[in-house]
Amino acid sequence: MFADTPADYLAERRQILGQAPENRQEALEGHPFNVETVLGKYFYLSSFLYVENDPAFYALADSELETLRNKYPEYYYEREVLMTWLSDLPDEEKFEAFRDIQNIARQNSWVRIEGWATSMLVSSLQSSELHFNAVIEMNNFIHRAPHSDKSGMTYDYTLQSIFYQMFSSLYSLNDFQGALKFCHKYKAYSPDDISVQIDGISCEISVLLRLDRLEEVQSKLKIMSKLVESADLIDSRIRLLMLSAAYYREKDRPDLLFLYAKDALDLHLKHNSSLSPTVYGLYSLLTASQLELKNAEKAEFYLNKMRAVTPTSQTTGPEADINDLTAQARILNLKGEYEKAITYYEKLLKALYFKEDAKFSFREMRGVGNAINAREVKLTKQQLAQSKDYLKIVTVIATVTTLSTIIASIVLWRLVRRKRDLERFSRLDSLTRVYNRWFAIDTIKARLKEMKRQDDKLCVALIDLDHFKRINDLYGHQTGDAVLSHFARLCKYQFRDQDVFGRYGGEEFVLMLNGATQHDASTKLQALRNILSHQDLSKLGAEGALEFSAGVVEVSEKADITQVLSQCDKHLYAAKHNGRNQDICAPFRPSVQDDIL
Repeated sequence: MFADTPADYLAERRQILGQAPENRQEALEGHPFNVETVLGKYFYLSSFLYVENDPAFYALADSELETLRNKYPEYYYEREVLMTWLSDLPDEEKFEAFRDIQNIARQNSWVRIEGWATSMLVSSLQSSELHFNAVIEMNNFIHRAPHSDKSGMTYDYTLQSIFYQMFSSLYSLNDFQGALKFCHKYKAYSPDDISVQIDGISCEISVLLRLDRLEEVQSKLKIMSKLVESADLIDSRIRLLMLSAAYYREKDRPDLLFLYAKDALDLHLKHNSSLSPTVYGLYSLLTASQLELKNAEKAEFYLNKMRAVTPTSQTTGPEADINDLTAQARILNLKGEYEKAITYYEKLLKALYFKEDAKFSFREMRGVGNAINAREVKLTKQQLAQSKDYLKIVTVIATVTTLSTIIASIVLWRLVRRKRDLERFSRLDSLTRVYNRWFAIDTIKARLKEMKRQDDKLCVALIDLDHFKRINDLYGHQTGDAVLSHFARLCKYQFRDQDVFGRYGGEEFVLMLNGATQHDASTKLQALRNILSHQDLSKLGAEGALEFSAGVVEVSEKADITQVLSQCDKHLYAAKHNGRNQDICAPFRPSVQDDIL
């Protein structure tokens, strides 16, 4: 049974998007959208929001786009927001595109579309550290924002979302009183939602630390500890440990700062979580602890670890630069290398001098009109920065012994709408958007260690696309990349949540089928071949059919991942040698000594 009207489709999509991301795939299997129609196809694709982040996934034919634009213009422009957000456009062009859609939505009284465009514009501005601009955009829309007590990600821009994003921008602008006000609003909006309460108390603690209200911080930490205990969520435990470390940082207890930060790091690594801002924050706190303990070697060790973290919008920018320069200068001081330290202090002075003005207050927004645009705001900020008293900054540098590293305790929550998205990206291959080699292998490794003694089976396979070099040679690497991404996407939606599928390298992929026998694996792979045989590669710029070979190993006891993959690799080689487009399956032989891959 399909939904009948756009309103029905909208309600069905909202219901799907209101679920946790890990549950949406199952909900979409029995979707109510008639994909034989343009509207049904669009609503089906748009229900993958924050699950699929490849623009090609949302592609519609030119004729379908024209139909959507003429018959359902509101949803055409809703799609335009999404495609702009996923695009590789330069920041200024993105901002302009979002504002164009905002204007069209206002002219047509499409409040929801205006809010959707505003939410993506605000997120983009915050990622670019243009927080003053973001505040203006939120202030312009806040009186039209709908009420909702749902914290799930949808195409609506609710008051609850605005409250959190307002906190984030005001915090970054150093208006801590204003930030605290919106922390309270955010938390009070959904008093029965434990995740919202944990997020809200986290942001309160972050602000109170900056306001040096440490007694209140201690009280909030106790409340948060009880909530985290009842929620039993790993990321919340890590967050609590980080905030506790930041608290002891401000209490001048570097010994406890180190212990809490190290506990957070150990918990983080134990659960194979690799969210870059978290790692960055933890290493920042550990660096600070060793600086206060006068341990130059360990401080340098953790600083280098911090620098090696994959950069994101939350771990780069002026604040991160100041944090890095300060740590390096203090390490050189501890080592007695004073001349080198002076060089870093000079760089630090320059970074501070050009840092945006810190005296912004939300009450100033009362006098800001809607006519202010991005260029005027940027110019105003530059003039404010240039009018600072240079001698005052020199005095600050002369008396600084350390700079606050509270950024380490709040980096996870500055953009709450992107928190889960960041967790996904840290585990995904950048091209194909399936699990990367590191995460896939670690997950399979953990499963192999947990194998039970009886009636516990799984299959591990290495899959390699046949004649893929020919595609690259004939049609170019860009087409080859498109084919790889297409193959990975098709595979991802054929396997279950309890299975593991990732890119192993090049055109090779690794697969774990949980609870599967050799026969099950062969059946599943043959079904995948049948799907591939009907794929039209001409849309990707290539010709022919996609085929693959696979080496499969059935495991029924605890096993070493290296030996399992080595045996898979041997079976894959045999499948290639025997003519390709086939599988070779065999039980795992633990007694066989294989070379380490």
